[in-house]
Amino acid sequence: MYLYLFWLVPATIFLVFFLSDRRRLLNAYLFSISLGLFLLISALLLVVRARLWFNQEVAIIIFAVLAILILLSIVISSIFLLFNGRQMMTYEGKRLANLLSLLYGIFIIGALAFHFLPYFPGKYLFMHLADFALFYSTFLYLSYVLYGTFCNYFPIRKEPDAIIVLGSGLIGDKVPPLLAQRLTKGKAIHDRFQGRPMLIVSGGQGADELTSEAEAMANYLIEHGVPEESILIENRSRTTFENLTFSKAILEEEGLGKHVLVVTNSFHALRAGVFMRRLKIHGRSVGSKTAFYYLPSAWIRETVGLVSLYWKWHAAFLVFLFLPWLFSQVIRLIDVIFNI
Repeated sequence: MYLYLFWLVPATIFLVFFLSDRRRLLNAYLFSISLGLFLLISALLLVVRARLWFNQEVAIIIFAVLAILILLSIVISSIFLLFNGRQMMTYEGKRLANLLSLLYGIFIIGALAFHFLPYFPGKYLFMHLADFALFYSTFLYLSYVLYGTFCNYFPIRKEPDAIIVLGSGLIGDKVPPLLAQRLTKGKAIHDRFQGRPMLIVSGGQGADELTSEAEAMANYLIEHGVPEESILIENRSRTTFENLTFSKAILEEEGLGKHVLVVTNSFHALRAGVFMRRLKIHGRSVGSKTAFYYLPSAWIRETVGLVSLYWKWHAAFLVFLFLPWLFSQVIRLIDVIFNI
């Protein structure tokens, strides 16, 4: 039981940080580490107790079953990602953003294939680098998915004075299903509080769009019963950060912003919350429902976006991590030179 103390430390730190501000990205890593340690310790204790309660053969069988389940999960995940990539190409087209799950599935298979290739110079170096890249990228991906999903399950209890609905691409001047899901969620929250919160629709006009996203979103809400006087329009933004920057200016002009809800899709809510924290917008982000087939590629894209926000921290961490290995290689090189 004392092993659970190793889990309790990161779990306690996570709880303190989460209660102080759930939009802190560090929470995602602490949540993933805490959950991973809990599962690892539980599996280890299961094997140990099986040996104490039964015999060593039963413990070995349980250990083998757990190892096989882990391997199967990797194989099944790879197959699922390949299948999902094909789905994305069928439903969404062959743009790079829609190929991410397919490419990630190929990367997993490629990293595992290194272990079965015949020896060649540099094999073990490439194999270890591929394994580390797979582990690190998967850790980040799962951290964001698990924590983002965890946060989204918390119900909305406090009434907001404003609801910001973030835009996404239009089809001409029409609201596509992805954006309609955000608007439906925003309207549902607006209706829940008897229409008191102001709705801010945020989004500029893309090169292939006939009108601004905000104008199309406002028209959609009006058509679905939201009074025009309850809607404020922000039509200059081109990115998520601009969405919130320009919307914050509107909040200040209107005397709003004591408690704000930012509505977007479930996979995007975590990054929107990070930007809210940066801009000191009080409140939280909430995610609307998203078609399941769309989520793997969307979460990979969000992972890339979140890593790029803090790329210096990731770079510093990787340099620190690889310093011992680099030092050992330098020592080995010096040893080779002096032994020539």
